[in-house]
Amino acid sequence: TETDKRIKEIAKNQPNFKDAVENTKAKEGDLVVFDYNATVDEKNFKGGEGKNTQLTLGKDLFLKGFDKQLVGVKKGDDKLVEAILPENFPEKELVNKKAKFNCKIISIKNPEPVKVDDEFAKNLGAKDLNDLKSLISKQINDEYKNSLDRLSKNQILKEIEKFKVSEIPDNLVDEEVKILSQGMSEEDAKKNRKNFEDVAKKRIKVGLILNEFGEQNKIKVTEQELQAEVQKQIRMMPGQEKMVMDFYQKN
Repeated sequence: TETDKRIKEIAKNQPNFKDAVENTKAKEGDLVVFDYNATVDEKNFKGGEGKNTQLTLGKDLFLKGFDKQLVGVKKGDDKLVEAILPENFPEKELVNKKAKFNCKIISIKNPEPVKVDDEFAKNLGAKDLNDLKSLISKQINDEYKNSLDRLSKNQILKEIEKFKVSEIPDNLVDEEVKILSQGMSEEDAKKNRKNFEDVAKKRIKVGLILNEFGEQNKIKVTEQELQAEVQKQIRMMPGQEKMVMDFYQKN
């Protein structure tokens, strides 16, 4: 089933590692544990030392191209690895510089499949395997439902866009254009004015028709529903909660 497939995928991405047999060469998928000391132009630098660093070879999560240079190393080896320091490196003067990493290999570990059982489920925060299956199944159903809801809404809005509305008040168009061009320079806003007006007219038309439909069918949105939707939007933008709340309170 889809649920079992999803659980297998999670297990595959969370392997256990066991010490490799002595003199085993590291290959892609293995975990390599090492200490390193790095230099740029033969000089040490801040952040250029690491102890018990762990890398799963092939994931390329440390520095671009670093992993593949460790393929073939054995426990106890000394290995010189060269890599370019990234754009987000804290020491700005070293960004994009080539660094040499003297690595001392402490151990090589091989991945072993994770057993999908109650213990595995507990490590993921479920009560047992059956509980994990229920949670994953619900997650998959929610994903399908959200996708269907999105498709349905998009189809409805496209149909509404085809309706004819004799006249859209200029002041509403101006207000909507202001929102669309928020944070833009005056020059860019002018350049995109025509495009923004077209988008604004479509939005307003859809809004007016839905509003009229709501009036005729006596559809009321409760304060509770409104707050629940605002909270949902806030959760989708972590770190920007205050800004989102301010926006909804002012609009």
